[in-house]
Amino acid sequence: MQIGFYFYFKKIKVYGKEKLPKKGGVILSPNHQNGVIDPFIVGVDYGDEITSLTRADIFGGLLHNAFTAMKMIPVYRIRDGYDNLKNNDSIFNNCYNLLSKGKPIQIFSEGRQHENYFLMPISKGSSRMALTAQKMHPKQNIYIIPIGINYSNRRNPLAFIHLVYGDPIKIKDFVNEDLPEVKNINNIRDELSVRMKKCLWVPDNSDQYINQCSHINSLSGRETFKEIRDKLKTVKNHKKSRNLNYIEKVMGFMGYLLNLPVLLITKKVLSKIDDIVYYSTIKLVCGVFLLPLWWVILVIITNFIGIKYSLILVLFSIICLYIRQNNNNLLFNSKKLY
Repeated sequence: MQIGFYFYFKKIKVYGKEKLPKKGGVILSPNHQNGVIDPFIVGVDYGDEITSLTRADIFGGLLHNAFTAMKMIPVYRIRDGYDNLKNNDSIFNNCYNLLSKGKPIQIFSEGRQHENYFLMPISKGSSRMALTAQKMHPKQNIYIIPIGINYSNRRNPLAFIHLVYGDPIKIKDFVNEDLPEVKNINNIRDELSVRMKKCLWVPDNSDQYINQCSHINSLSGRETFKEIRDKLKTVKNHKKSRNLNYIEKVMGFMGYLLNLPVLLITKKVLSKIDDIVYYSTIKLVCGVFLLPLWWVILVIITNFIGIKYSLILVLFSIICLYIRQNNNNLLFNSKKLY
């Protein structure tokens, strides 16, 4: 995943990692707007084995063993069948045990995937787990870490990311025996929502949201998190995409022709996917596994012109593919995909 991210994303910049507690049980709470990529963005950066709670309906298929090997465990919801809810008891007990040993758990507190830059209403799940774990293991410090994953483009390659760790919530500070448990949970959830919003470029939905999206797509990646956040607060107009010049159009078309088999396969796979939040995941997987294979094949089938010229052709196809994708990102606003 580290290798794949290195080529797929333009840049991943991390903020606030020094805030992470050195000891204690940690619940990582990122926002969730980019399919399977989200848990791995945090997992690759965090630097420890993370157990991720994942919606149960993605298990049981061809990737079941792969998900299990990557320490992803299912959580059952009412929509997965009422009888399956009892399976959560053993799963949550396992999580409490991991937290008591200082092991990290990852939960997407919004409770669902979406493609909005702003934070959706968060559920009580992570807050309830943190409070229960703290009461079961009072000698251990339990924390929830608010995390913001900010993508300059959620569907296409060559986006840049700001991964922001917020101020940890120490659960002991929110345990009030004079209040009903549900009130304690709600207090933790409300505080988590406030701190997660501080980690996002766009914390809330507003009348300027579409305009803000158009400005995000025009960012260069050199801006800091604070610069982007401050800029988006004052946005009042829609940022139009610039027109491509002749050279960009020609090079982009060559990138399409020279990598046509992989692009067609990717397009075919995407046509089978209904949920757009998985588009970037599919493109990442196809790119990491199919593009290197195609470039080897391209060298073999053009070897008659000489190995030196075959390698030059592959290099040219990579450069053109990069330009083609950059063109697609430049034109993203005009496609009205927000």
